Amino acid sequence: MTDSGRVVGIVIAVFAVLVLTICGCLCAGGLLLDNASPDPVADDPYVFPDDDWTGPTAGPLTPERPTAQPPTPAPTPTKQPITAPTSGPAPVTVVYEVTGSGKADIAYFDAESDLIHVDNTKLPWRTTIRTNGQSRVMVEATWPDDDLDYHGPLDCTLTVTGVGKPIVDKTRGYWRTTCSVE
Repeated sequence: MTDSGRVVGIVIAVFAVLVLTICGCLCAGGLLLDNASPDPVADDPYVFPDDDWTGPTAGPLTPERPTAQPPTPAPTPTKQPITAPTSGPAPVTVVYEVTGSGKADIAYFDAESDLIHVDNTKLPWRTTIRTNGQSRVMVEATWPDDDLDYHGPLDCTLTVTGVGKPIVDKTRGYWRTTCSVE
């Protein structure tokens, strides 16, 4: 073996010893540091039952009786819609219409600007009021919450006559529709 081959062998051996020494120090230091840190696992994550607790018994399963009450129908509103104002003239006539198939929940403003709800009413639906102005004129219809079947489009039409040119707002919706005068 030549002198240059021997030098290369010594350099490789020294390099290997240095690499192994550095790796050993890092591993030993990591173990020491890990032992000094608190354990990341919770001490006792389980709650033990009281002494008087008894486990489940073997036997046939008995079905539970439902505790929920059947849905009650919506209450009838105590306020009846007013179709003409109680004070002053009523120069404006408003016709609300909702069309579609099945039943819908409808909300609209009456002649005294009170919001009236007509729930689960058969379509087509229509009502006419006379009012002093057109500031609170709106009709909204939605499919009932308890009826999730698709019924097709739901249309509303609002027509205001009596002051100036007639105003018509017609809107189509698929779950909810609203017609109003701005």
